[in-house]
Amino acid sequence: MPKSVSKKTSSPAANLVRLWLKQKPFMHWLVREGLVNYTALAKRLADEGFASGKRPVAALRAALLRSRKLDFGEFNPFGSSSVLRDAKFEMRTGVTVVQSERALGIPVIAVASSKNGVISIIDSDEVARISRSAKVVEKDQVLITIYSDERMETESGVLATLLLHLALQNVNVAEMTSAGPDTLLVISPKDLPIALGVLQGLISAGKKSRGEQALFSYEKPVRE
Repeated sequence: MPKSVSKKTSSPAANLVRLWLKQKPFMHWLVREGLVNYTALAKRLADEGFASGKRPVAALRAALLRSRKLDFGEFNPFGSSSVLRDAKFEMRTGVTVVQSERALGIPVIAVASSKNGVISIIDSDEVARISRSAKVVEKDQVLITIYSDERMETESGVLATLLLHLALQNVNVAEMTSAGPDTLLVISPKDLPIALGVLQGLISAGKKSRGEQALFSYEKPVRE
């Protein structure tokens, strides 16, 4: 039976691991849930100089195992989707994302500005009217607008939850902006069926049973 590593002898490694995990909630969640190979992670930390001595990997592995009981506050990488369950969304095809130094001076669907310029979402039919200095970033895309209540602005992690689920399905968000609690996402038309499945999984669908709600589905939505 291998000897246990005492708190006294492992304190330097344990302290470094504790600080590292506290700054990385996602990694602590993986460690806490047993979703990592503790030895492989310990080897990586040892390579980065987290411990020294004859058995740095063993000390770090022991520290990782003990860290499962550390309380850094509740963290769920998939977030709470309760805000999204009360949201509604609509889509609009044929939109173009344009980057320019200043406002385009034509009708726009949405606009966001910073010190580096202006990003405008316009109808693709308006592209011919933009100035030559403006740059078309993405053309003939799909705009999805998610209408939420004020909790979208006050509850942390909601937007991260949405983007995470889209990313897990390899849906690339070409552009994103917001107007108060409303969120606007620009995606490729080829990603639309999957994106709609993700949104339907996050937003309540009324007729779903509890079992269906518990099982997250990304299936292509069926038109009724």
